[in-house]
Order: sequence, then C-alpha cells, then structure tokens
Amino acid sequence: MKKRPTIIGVLCLLALLPAAGSSQKIWKLGGRVVPGPLPPRAGGDAPALDFQSDVVYGEAGGRILKLDFAKPSLCRDQNVPLIVYIHGGGWRTGDKSEAFGQIVIKMAFQLGFAVASINYRLSPEFRFPAQIHDCKQAVRFLRANASAFGVDPDRIAAVGGSAGGHLASLLGTADEQDGLEGTGWPGISSRVIVVAEYFGPTDLSGAGSQYPSEGLSMATDLLGCDPFVCPEAARIASPITYVSPGDPPMLIVHGEKDELVPYRQAELFAEKLRLAGNAGALIKVKNADHLFIPNPLLSIISPSLESIFFISLAHLARYLEPALAGDLNMDGRTDYRDSWELLHRLGLKGIGPGGVAAAYDWNPLADLVADGVIDFRDMREFFRIRS
Repeated sequence: MKKRPTIIGVLCLLALLPAAGSSQKIWKLGGRVVPGPLPPRAGGDAPALDFQSDVVYGEAGGRILKLDFAKPSLCRDQNVPLIVYIHGGGWRTGDKSEAFGQIVIKMAFQLGFAVASINYRLSPEFRFPAQIHDCKQAVRFLRANASAFGVDPDRIAAVGGSAGGHLASLLGTADEQDGLEGTGWPGISSRVIVVAEYFGPTDLSGAGSQYPSEGLSMATDLLGCDPFVCPEAARIASPITYVSPGDPPMLIVHGEKDELVPYRQAELFAEKLRLAGNAGALIKVKNADHLFIPNPLLSIISPSLESIFFISLAHLARYLEPALAGDLNMDGRTDYRDSWELLHRLGLKGIGPGGVAAAYDWNPLADLVADGVIDFRDMREFFRIRS
C-alpha cells in the first residue's frame, strides 16, 4: 500500500519550488551577465549598486578632490565600461550627487556600466583652467586604479550637461599638447573614447551668437574677465578651439530655443567636428530651452526625453560595449529587427554640411563603420557581424 504524502512533506516539496513570479530573467551582453532589462528602459528598475562615496582622486589649489563611484553589484567580478559624469551649474555650483538621479545613468547601469561622478573646483574662487585640470586628473586617477575599481581602462566615456557639457567636450577635444592637463598621476592618459554632451557652451568667445546676460556673467566668473575683453582667455577655454581628426565621437544634444547657451554654438561645434571627420552627431531638440525645458512652456519637445535618453545611451554603447555591435535596439541579440532598423535609417548623417542636425530618429548603433553616415557600408558590416 502506497504512503500518502503528509502535509509536512508537501510543504517541504513546495519550498524547493520557485515562488510564483520570483524567477528573474538572466540578461547577457556577449558573455557577461548584466542587470537588464534589455533593451534598457527609462522606466525600468535601477539595479543594486556597489557604491563608494567621497573617493579622493587628488589635490589641487589647497582642495581635496573627490568623486563618487557606482557599479552594478551583479557585475562585481567583471571589468566593465566606465562613464565619467561631470555635473553642471554654470561652473559656480553643483555636486557629484547629481549623476545618480539621471535617467540615462540608470539605463547605463542596466547595461552593466560603472559610473564615476566627479566634483571639481568652482568659480569664481577658482578660474579656468582649474576645472578641466580636475576633470583630467580624475580620469587619470580612474585609469591608474582601473583594476581596483573593476573597470576597463580602455573603455572610458565622458558625459555632462551645461557647464559639465563644456568640460566633457574639453575632455574629448583637448589633447596632452594643448596645455590643459594639470597635475596628478603623471604618465597616465586623460583620454576618453566617446563623449555625450548636453547644451554645453563650446565657444566662450560668443562667435556666431550673442551672450545672454546670465551666460555672460557665468563666463566672466569662469575666466576672470569679460570674454569680449579677454578673447584669448575665452579661446583657450573653448572646446571648439581644439577640435582635430583624432577626437573621440561626440554627441551634441541641444535645444533649439536655449536662452542660456544659444543653439548656434552647437551648430558651429558640430560643423568643425564634421570637417575633422568626427563620427558624432548633433541632435536638435525642437521647442526646447536649456535643460530641455519646453519653450513655450506647454509645447512638446522633439525628440522626446525618452528618445534623447536612448540616443545618448546608444552613442555611448556604440563605443563602450563591443557586444552591442549590430544590436540597434540593445536587446542583447542581433537579428532581423536590427536589419530592418538599419535599412530604415540608410542615408542618414549624424552631422550634415553647415552643422545640420541629424534626423530625430538617428541611431548611433547603426553607424557600424563609425564615419558619421549610415550607408551600405554599414549594411555590409552588419551582415558580416551576423555571419
């Protein structure tokens, strides 16, 4: 006669089974597990992070310089790409804590990237080039200590908005011979491989545009003089000054109705990058003021914030994560959906002649040969990757 299972036996059996809804999908990029979801979602959950606060990266001008570092806990044993985030605030204010409220940063964590958010010396107490000296010192520190942080020293990006966009752009354009390196960690490169900047001043001389009063005041505090009175100081502090063919791919996202940093600066910067052969893009945000605030206030900006986040992350991922080559929707696989997306975007340019902005549906991951144009060479490269 068979024994009937006891209540205790049934409960023990149930305890060994996964609870309803407790199973979690495993997301992978190449051979490494990442937090997901894939594709990354602006509305998705932020993953658990290993967080280090107030890490000292150097000293300058009698100040201790600090950064915050975060890396997905799931990726603890991996060497992952690193995004260096530079806060805004008109070079006068702001703090490294700003990074971790940014949606694009949360999406980067979903891809398994690490983020270091840095503080730098502020004006008017400290004049330029103190700010870029600090940013470059931070990159050198992070690269020198890459193994301790679990990041890849060859996959470092710079991201920033407004004043942070200006400094991120300088990280991309100013080379060692340009005299802006500062001190700390000698012999280590401050180079980054990709940059995304939002509404940053890129020509402090004001060429091609008129300074609004608040912008002029901020630039004066940074330089220690009116930029029209000291044009050489303004030139030295301008990312556009240093554009050259070897610069990393630059994504510029700027509101067409920006009343603090005129949109014309973005066009001038983009055109010089285009002429240098940069594989970047300019995204013109319709009906957007500074910080992408709608202008007029109740209007709809285009592309949407969600699209801006996707384009930004796609631009960074294009150069930081080789496993996403050909994966235009960042869902962890290269398939017919991606080929359709690529076909749909054939003929698009990241920057057109005269600094013309890319189409609103520009996807940097479609630019597989990294020349700033999506064409049949990218299609051939796509099928090579698939095969």
